[in-house]
Amino acid sequence: MKQHHFLPVFIALVVFYVGLHFYAARWLTRSFGLSQTAAAALRVTLLCAAFLSPFTMFLKRQYHTPVLEAFYAAGYAWMGVILIAAFIFLLSDLAALPLRRWLPAVTHLPRLTLGALACILAWSLYGGLKNTPLKEVLLPVPGLPPSLDGLRIAQISDMHVDSGWKLRQFNALVGAVNAANPDLILITGDLIDPGLTCREDLRDSIAGLRSRLGIYGVLGNHEYYYGLDKAMACYQAFGIRLLKNETADLGDLKLIGFGDVHTENLSGAYVSDLLAKAGNGKFRLVMTHQPVYYPEIAAAGAGLTLSGHTHRGQIFPFHIFTRLAYKYFYGLYRINNSAFYVTSGAGTWGPPLRWLAAAEVPLITLKKQ
Repeated sequence: MKQHHFLPVFIALVVFYVGLHFYAARWLTRSFGLSQTAAAALRVTLLCAAFLSPFTMFLKRQYHTPVLEAFYAAGYAWMGVILIAAFIFLLSDLAALPLRRWLPAVTHLPRLTLGALACILAWSLYGGLKNTPLKEVLLPVPGLPPSLDGLRIAQISDMHVDSGWKLRQFNALVGAVNAANPDLILITGDLIDPGLTCREDLRDSIAGLRSRLGIYGVLGNHEYYYGLDKAMACYQAFGIRLLKNETADLGDLKLIGFGDVHTENLSGAYVSDLLAKAGNGKFRLVMTHQPVYYPEIAAAGAGLTLSGHTHRGQIFPFHIFTRLAYKYFYGLYRINNSAFYVTSGAGTWGPPLRWLAAAEVPLITLKKQ
């Protein structure tokens, strides 16, 4: 199995995240001429705020209650707020450089910056809380069996149902998917998250999903965080056929599902081997939560692969880091005769915010080419 070393990346992210708070404190101090006492108090306040989100994650995992959902939401939201704020402050500093010749413009720039920040945060909150739209994707496929021509697949990924408001958002999604009348519903991981048990209302919501060929799914990394045994029990209770490094036959369609490749340390050779064992007699559709090993999957001759995980960055400018980590970042890709679709996801993780990365439920229609 291939080993992945995330500790250096984790340390770099922590340093970067804490650094955002100090940069924001410095920008506010400099822009509004705060006294030394006020500046020190601001730095301490923002440093404490930097630990709010990690504390929220710990508390929610250990002690989830609907009474504290507003606190959880605020703690998670702060991660997105400080990321956007530091980015906007940086743009303001860069804009101030050519404006120094016009002092009045520089004088008003901090207030204009805060106004722009407020508008962007409102836009981001709307993007995170609104109902998730369906996205029609017409996919021509060479050599598609006639029985699969026109097959409609709804892909639900990265919903991260971990609270009451996420459950309400998911209920709206169920209605929209059912109205589209898909032939097959595929869940490509991160359906549930720590903080929510497999309670009856969630089970009832998923039971409301309807498709001719049923509901199949694979695990995302957050199901492992939730607890692998508990997550698999949830999927079983929900009536979702979970494929964990295994296959299923649906007529001329062969479904192949992988566990989360990084969490399970699956290698490219392992992926290729499982695809080889699946045979070549049917159209093969692969579900893998993280968009990796695409060249190996294409070399094995899979027809279509569906992934999620990246959230399309979820909050700009986090897109930049996500693109660095994942070559296949968002949308439709083709390698040889294989097609790959990476969705931006149906929900949000952490901050209930989305900026320049709209949520979606792809409704993919296969068309013989």
